[in-house]
Amino acid sequence: MLLFSCNSKNNSVSYSKTPTTDTALNSLSEKTGIEIFAIKLLETETKAKPEHLKTHFSSSILPDDPNRDFQTVPGGKVVLLPGVCFPIDSDKAGLDIIRLLRPKVEQKRYKLFLCNGNDLNDKNRIAIVRCDDEFTPLVYMQTNGINYGINNHKLISHLDSLTQSLDLKLIGADFDWCEFEIRKTPQDWHKLAERLYSLCPDIVDQGTGDLKTLEGELRQTRKIYLWFD
Repeated sequence: MLLFSCNSKNNSVSYSKTPTTDTALNSLSEKTGIEIFAIKLLETETKAKPEHLKTHFSSSILPDDPNRDFQTVPGGKVVLLPGVCFPIDSDKAGLDIIRLLRPKVEQKRYKLFLCNGNDLNDKNRIAIVRCDDEFTPLVYMQTNGINYGINNHKLISHLDSLTQSLDLKLIGADFDWCEFEIRKTPQDWHKLAERLYSLCPDIVDQGTGDLKTLEGELRQTRKIYLWFD
């Protein structure tokens, strides 16, 4: 009886250490459309429990939109998205995971990207959604620059134009920011800096301080980071 009791206790402890039970995984997979193998890949690398990806509820409309009066935003509400996310200790850790798992998940039509939590005290996250392109995650996260008259559609249109010459690869996205790797060297880094500044003034006015510094950062990091205050 002692042996049985001890084994039973050990089994219980072992089970409690399992990050996600099969039942919970099945439920999350069914709700999000993300296959279990993909969830488990991220679970192993992040050593964290999966969560249903969500974003703040927002109408994302321009100030002069004639339907503005009909777009009441309920305070504190969130929207559940067709994706899964995991908390991470740092963006660097998340980027390392993205680079490691990209080849495994993209052949199955998934995209990985960094995003924020829904509260100020939340950890940053790594998310996975099903899509073939680099911009659908921006649609899900409602990424926009409304203060500059740039809604989600306009932003993606600008980025789609840029990717034709830069071969952009998604790193991260959320409601007011996005980040991409530049995989093809532009013909003129200064013209790229000017174009990005015209699209997102905050990256200079509240960031680098001048175009020359922005140009230098683009050359060095080979990344585009847009942030709208």
